[in-house]
Amino acid sequence: MSGQNPLSFPPKAVVPLWDVLVRIRLDMQLRSVGPYLYMGLADTGWMANFVSGYAQCMSRLGAPLRGYDLFHEWLEIAGNPEPGKAWDERYLEDFSGNHDSAVRKYLDRVAEFLSHSPEVLEGPALNPTLRPTSTLNLLLEARRVAGDVPGRLGMFIGDIKVQRMAGLVRGHQLCLELAGSHDEEYARFEQWLHQEKGMPMGQSWEQFLLQACNEDHEQATLRLLDCAAEFRAVGG
Repeated sequence: MSGQNPLSFPPKAVVPLWDVLVRIRLDMQLRSVGPYLYMGLADTGWMANFVSGYAQCMSRLGAPLRGYDLFHEWLEIAGNPEPGKAWDERYLEDFSGNHDSAVRKYLDRVAEFLSHSPEVLEGPALNPTLRPTSTLNLLLEARRVAGDVPGRLGMFIGDIKVQRMAGLVRGHQLCLELAGSHDEEYARFEQWLHQEKGMPMGQSWEQFLLQACNEDHEQATLRLLDCAAEFRAVGG
């Protein structure tokens, strides 16, 4: 069924982002190389926007993440020689472009923060109080923000890379999935990309649209957003 917001209330409590990040960290500790749980291959931009997408989903469910703002304030202070510089860019420089090591450092910081602030892991279950927002709506919101202004998409995802949009989408989706709310509309959208746009089976939209747009990340991401609008318009 299509529509502006086809999702019903999730049947489960929302799993806090902290729990998911702890799981990913443990998985990375147990494996010498990726792909890793939820993430696949490590990418700092993907991880930064995965966190954002998951936290946005929690907030839109009426179950905001405890300690989220406090963590980012702490992360800004903890060992940061360049205030105002995002962790993904900073850590990637620290490890000479090694995404795996940079993501591990970020997750170690999460664990350190939680050891100092265990209360954010405690408290009542985060039961949703609001109807969830579909992933297509998230993409259409990004399209509205981007408009026709070059570079404006950066207001939504930061540095304009397809990996960042993919992380945002995956974070949002995973939050819904773990709460038991299956976003069937987005699954149909992915099938539509295969059937109507010729995306090869087994290939991600990032790979497909980057190739179609001559490796232009901004155009590839905007193409995804246009496809989302077209899919919604035809009643997919």
